[in-house]
Amino acid sequence: MFLAISFPDLGAFLTIVGIVVVAGVIAYIGDRVGHLVGRRRMTLFGLRPRYTSTLFAIGFGMIIALLVVGVLLLVSQDARQALFSIAKLNEQIANLTNERDQLLQDPVVLRAGEALTAAFIVRSTDSLPQIEDRLSLLFRGVANLSRNFPVQPYRTSVSSADAKAKIEQTAAYIKSLQPTPAIVIPVAGENIFRGGPWKFSLQVYKDALIYRKGEIIASVTVNDGRNISADQVALFNLNTAISRTAIDHGMPPMLAENPTTDPDVFNRAVTKLVANAGPAVVKAVAATDIYAAGPLNAELTVSSK
Repeated sequence: MFLAISFPDLGAFLTIVGIVVVAGVIAYIGDRVGHLVGRRRMTLFGLRPRYTSTLFAIGFGMIIALLVVGVLLLVSQDARQALFSIAKLNEQIANLTNERDQLLQDPVVLRAGEALTAAFIVRSTDSLPQIEDRLSLLFRGVANLSRNFPVQPYRTSVSSADAKAKIEQTAAYIKSLQPTPAIVIPVAGENIFRGGPWKFSLQVYKDALIYRKGEIIASVTVNDGRNISADQVALFNLNTAISRTAIDHGMPPMLAENPTTDPDVFNRAVTKLVANAGPAVVKAVAATDIYAAGPLNAELTVSSK
């Protein structure tokens, strides 16, 4: 049976071998000195030769232990840390254990503002009772979602005074947007913790036209298109800028997180960018008329600066 030593363990292996060799040499010397003392019947501190020989053997055993510890402290930072910082390490372990226990007891299941379902489009041209009925159905559905999470069941009835007031208020706002449809997104009303109450709210956005086809959404400048690293950073920044400007124009953040670009259009833009030796401007242009409900579909154009 062969023991395979990987390269990262070579240093530790050599350290162990060195300690074993040093300990063997010292033990051999101690044995020879003990025999020498025994044969010459030497005495120390007035002891009998037999006890003197035993004392020499014990002394060399202590020297072996001291040298082993000394070598370990000299060559191993982990050994020094374990020997001199054990109290601090135990304190850190205790703190981390407490933090872990707290996280296990009260983890955040959903964060405030996190979308609970996909977006719903509600027609503002419908009658107010129709809008209220649709919101009531949505309210019931989101309330029942609490069964899918480790939280307290949602107990507020859609027919309660509080729920009816919120539904009527939301419906009135949607009606005021007429003829523009509304985007309704159920979100966590606050951080929802394991075993905690299920709280949600309905965020409403106006589904207005935010970009016309061909309109520039965002742009970035690249000093040298042949610099692949700079190109990657520029395209990442452009993607972020597309989302940010779309949100500023009224698109819900959860719908603006993932702008899309046709792969062929993207590849052509990258090829043109890499072929440009000088400064270049990369623009994200609306591929179609874009409404707040999305999709956020953009085309890329590259031009010399």
